[in-house]
Amino acid sequence: MNDYIVELEDIQKKFENVLILKDVSFGIKERETISICGESGAGKTTLINIMGLLEPPTHGTIFWEGQKTITYGIEKISQLRAKIFGYIFQRCNLIPELNVIENILFPKRITSKIRTSDIEFAQQLLRLVQLGGFEERNVLTLSGGESQRVAAVRAMINRPRIIIADEPTGSLDEKSANIIMDMIINLCREYGSSLLLITHNQLFAKKMQTSYVLNNSKLKQLDCLESEG
Repeated sequence: MNDYIVELEDIQKKFENVLILKDVSFGIKERETISICGESGAGKTTLINIMGLLEPPTHGTIFWEGQKTITYGIEKISQLRAKIFGYIFQRCNLIPELNVIENILFPKRITSKIRTSDIEFAQQLLRLVQLGGFEERNVLTLSGGESQRVAAVRAMINRPRIIIADEPTGSLDEKSANIIMDMIINLCREYGSSLLLITHNQLFAKKMQTSYVLNNSKLKQLDCLESEG
């Protein structure tokens, strides 16, 4: 038995006759930070969707916490996904009908009832990203950077073992992007989550311990990041 939280073994994915992923074997360990780069359409989002059992591979095996996920039912997958993964996307996907703290607590409802300790943890996270006092704010009044901070806090509310950040700064200006990236890294470090960063930004990719590039359907680990042009 290995020490991977999540592991993919010999993953292949085809859409009709187009090969998107070929022989991809990849894993994430405790407190590890990883970046995956690649051109648009290379299959990065497909890869993380397969990792989270949001879509099936054409071939290959997925392990969560050392167990083959093929044996899991839908309810167990949903419960474990909320425990293992927290997601941050380029689009914040905040729910406009809910205020800031209601948005943050929304993933918690998947696993349990909301407790006072959950609210207190959400408030603690907001203070860490310099949004203390924003609990009751309408999310439609937030700036892009503030919205992404809320999204980062929401991803952390279940204390997941892995944060998956899929182009989390892609829609932000350079200054806001740097602030958000540092906050995501600091949140993961503070609460012991691993970080998988999907990015086009070479500087952000270099902040991770391990770097990969997805190209021509294959995932390649890099000793140092090569220019993608």
